[in-house]
Amino acid sequence: MKQDRDISKRMRDMLTRDSIPIREGFVTAMKSDLEKLLPAYFELSSPISVCIDRAQDGDGYSVCVTFSASDINRFDTTLDIKRF
Repeated sequence: MKQDRDISKRMRDMLTRDSIPIREGFVTAMKSDLEKLLPAYFELSSPISVCIDRAQDGDGYSVCVTFSASDINRFDTTLDIKRF
């Protein structure tokens, strides 16, 4: 059964890649950028996952970035300073 699910997932991934005009290098570069950016905001506790699909209406794309975080980093910005 697990092998059937693996084959089904690979087929779905292949069909998705065929219908979306991006290459694997694009997703790799995007994940690399996110791996540099997200630790400034979160304590990551899982790898970052990126999936790009056609939007349901067929016009544009649906982008999903998924990861788990064990904590949110705290820092002040200029918007947090009280104004008098």
